[in-house]
Amino acid sequence: MRSAFAKFHPAVLFSYYIGVMVLAMTLLHPFILLSMVLLLSLLNYIHGTTMKPFLLSSFVLAVFIAVMNPLFTHRGSTILFYVQDNPVTLEAITYGYTMALSFLAVSFAFVSYQAIVSSHKFLYLFSRVSPKVALLTMIAIRFVPLFMRRLGQIQLVHKHKGVGIKAKASQGMKLLSVLLVCSLEEALQTADSMSARGFGTTKRSTYIRYRMSNRDYGLFAVLLGLFLGAVILASQGIGVLVIYPKLPSLMLRGMGILSYMLCMLYVSIPLVIEGREWLWWRMQK
Repeated sequence: MRSAFAKFHPAVLFSYYIGVMVLAMTLLHPFILLSMVLLLSLLNYIHGTTMKPFLLSSFVLAVFIAVMNPLFTHRGSTILFYVQDNPVTLEAITYGYTMALSFLAVSFAFVSYQAIVSSHKFLYLFSRVSPKVALLTMIAIRFVPLFMRRLGQIQLVHKHKGVGIKAKASQGMKLLSVLLVCSLEEALQTADSMSARGFGTTKRSTYIRYRMSNRDYGLFAVLLGLFLGAVILASQGIGVLVIYPKLPSLMLRGMGILSYMLCMLYVSIPLVIEGREWLWWRMQK
């Protein structure tokens, strides 16, 4: 079964993911961010996104953020213990794992974005405005996973040749050298191919035309309403945990619950669409 959410107009899809990332960086509350991470993980699972190569590095960096902040930031009035005469405060720890959850939410949203918003959808949106910038952005987004995939292939070749992956620094430099040579060679081939096909000589055309339908406009209106509601509340400090100088209660009350609900409804819209499609598909069998 294909993704029902991916069938919407690229502008709607792009707006959704931009909104998720903005909310993840705006609504800095542990409960809200943790819920966002769980919903985005479920969304990636439903879409069949390959997250295994990405999960380890994301969690390692998130743990690094959560651990380093209380060691280097000593703000806060609730001192828990001392590390070499430096106070470690409850506020600094809370701020650290809040930033870590925000990072995970943005990262998981980006993984889902790569699975739903394909390269030709991105080019369709921005190629008419600035073709070169759109192409460079798409290549940059594609560069990291391609780089890691090619590094895995080179390591596999060296392993079959009897060279261990856990080699010394000199062997690591050889792997890096081979990787850079392969990347530069592919870049030259891409540039020659683009030049042979006349890239940039005339106005770019698209082989797929997307048209905004009534359901696209309807979904965009719902997304815009939920996003503006959550952002307006966040601008007034609702749904944002003010950690310093003293950590308040983590419980959401009153308008904070409304902010939580707006954010969760926004993030879970693709899940609702996929669930509706799944039920319809099951009823047709």
